[in-house]
Amino acid sequence: MPLWGRKKNGAESRRQHGAEARTILGWLATDPFSGVAGLLNRWAALVLWEALDEKVTPLLVEDAVESVKLRGEKLELKAAGQVGWLFLSALRMVYRKTKLQDEVAALQERQLLMKETIESAVTRGDEMEARCTTLAVRVAKQKSRQKPKMLLAV
Repeated sequence: MPLWGRKKNGAESRRQHGAEARTILGWLATDPFSGVAGLLNRWAALVLWEALDEKVTPLLVEDAVESVKLRGEKLELKAAGQVGWLFLSALRMVYRKTKLQDEVAALQERQLLMKETIESAVTRGDEMEARCTTLAVRVAKQKSRQKPKMLLAV
């Protein structure tokens, strides 16, 4: 059995902890993680990690975790460690997903640029072909207007 006890019904737990989140200053109860926030608020007072608000990077998270001073009994430290691993795992998954999304966006941008370059080259090729055809027609007309030279037989 986990340290935190018996698991409640998911919907019941979310309602209970979501209601608790309403009492946390600056935390919206409509946030998808309001249930987690309500539960954490029962364990410890809210701590805002402003450095993590902009862009979460592994280095920022490491610095934030190092700044936490844990004091307590072995069981409390073990529970804090388990919760920390849970959140680190979730954060790692989100970080990887965000990184992949950024890579996909960059590839899509390159693909669009390549497509535009190809379309531009095709358009220029078509224009060049039309100019060559026009030039060939002009040359043919000029040749047909010239009087044929008669060859004198000697």
